[in-house]
Amino acid sequence: MFNERLKEYRKGKNLLKVEFAKKLEVSESYYNMIENGKRNPSKAFTEKLVCESGKPEEYWIYGIDEKEYIKVRDDLKCVKKALEQIIDLGLVKDVDKLFNGNYTEGTLEELLIVALKADIECLLEKRKGK
Repeated sequence: MFNERLKEYRKGKNLLKVEFAKKLEVSESYYNMIENGKRNPSKAFTEKLVCESGKPEEYWIYGIDEKEYIKVRDDLKCVKKALEQIIDLGLVKDVDKLFNGNYTEGTLEELLIVALKADIECLLEKRKGK
């Protein structure tokens, strides 16, 4: 269970609950409720835990270990999440203006920029349809 993995991880780091709560930037009482299984973690809490631990979200939520994780992980999950955050933050007003640099044809840089532009355009179109 999530709370058991959380407790085990914290103890493995030799941290008190108050110390780990501070590290995750949450109140000690909120942290205690999660570790004691009295409250489910928020998405923000889980994201902080993923960043702090370096363990995938699927480990924390479902208990999938690192060996199994590679089999079930969505392809390009982190890139998609980053693109969604860029859009949510309103950093993309005009996709064409976003990528207006001069990139040498056939370079890795050009290939990645073209791919990112296409994915951002696709995500924006999907959001229009919602």
